[in-house]
Amino acid sequence: MKVMMRFAIAALLFASVAAPAVSADKKRQHKDDGGARGLFIKKSSDAMSIVVFKVEGGSLVPVAPSTEFKAGDQIKLQLQSNFDGFVYVVNIHPDGKRCLMFPLPEAMDNTVKPDEKYDIPPGTAAMQFDQEKGTEVLQVIMTRSRIKYLDEAVKAPEGCLAQSASSAATELQGGIAKNVAPVVPPGEGNKMRSRDIIFAAGKDKDPNGSVVAIPDKGAGGKLQPGETAEFQIRLKHN
Repeated sequence: MKVMMRFAIAALLFASVAAPAVSADKKRQHKDDGGARGLFIKKSSDAMSIVVFKVEGGSLVPVAPSTEFKAGDQIKLQLQSNFDGFVYVVNIHPDGKRCLMFPLPEAMDNTVKPDEKYDIPPGTAAMQFDQEKGTEVLQVIMTRSRIKYLDEAVKAPEGCLAQSASSAATELQGGIAKNVAPVVPPGEGNKMRSRDIIFAAGKDKDPNGSVVAIPDKGAGGKLQPGETAEFQIRLKHN
């Protein structure tokens, strides 16, 4: 089964439909796998919530990342950070080629601030699955400082990175995964260190979505200059 990012940006038919809020309200009850959701809410560790929205009847409905999608389905991602920093989103192709989905050349600002929500794609556009089946892979990079290598890639044709690597995407399952291969290659000027993460999985109809966080070990849950936290969103398409 071929696996590649086959999303086409498609204009949504609904007009200004507000997405459900990604709430950090302590009153909401969740099963917190490994404490990730608590770290996000308390801001004791750098963390991010991720909501996958599916377009249903002209509205945006939150669904679990492990949902199995079909051709024609349209989705949006919503990210919310609990820290000041930057986010990059990379689309991994089956041949190993990696191209930036966020930021875009026409909108280079990929800064994130606590408690603000960021839609991908922005505005009333959505990502649409085509006829070819597989697992769509999006790699998200959290950082407190800009990554020159990725900033330069935004300006390249199709926003693709200069260096590619083989992909094992055909073996991937849906959902959110950690311990991914670094996007930024080693070398002069690219000495980025990746931090481990923990996460709490979201469920269908849950507007709080999934949460990814850096473990808070002795007040070590904050990203330092030159560090990244990376994870993948794997979207199954049958």
